[in-house]
Amino acid sequence: MNKQIQKCKKELDELFASESADWKTEAKELLVKIKFFQHERLIHLIVTMTMCLLTIITTGVLFMVEGDVLVAIMLLFAFLLALTAAYLSHYFKLENHVQSLYVYYYKLQEKARKK
Repeated sequence: MNKQIQKCKKELDELFASESADWKTEAKELLVKIKFFQHERLIHLIVTMTMCLLTIITTGVLFMVEGDVLVAIMLLFAFLLALTAAYLSHYFKLENHVQSLYVYYYKLQEKARKK
């Protein structure tokens, strides 16, 4: 997803460099793309929060179990912690990229108004 957003931003930079475009149409197209990226961001937020919740629950279970089950819970905790860190990192990048697309959209709107 981050690669798609980077590609979109590169295309927009090239569009602004050309200075010859139908700015209203481009703004509408970008708004559609932003909506898709926002949907993706929402899905990743739900997954990330689920992973965080499972990690917190597993942490609580770690303090309640003893014996042979403890090793399995520790492995589960390590796995969930790694996944949570990966999802948090990905969501952070996705959030920042989508926010940067808003700036492009505002620039397109401004150009459309001036035309």
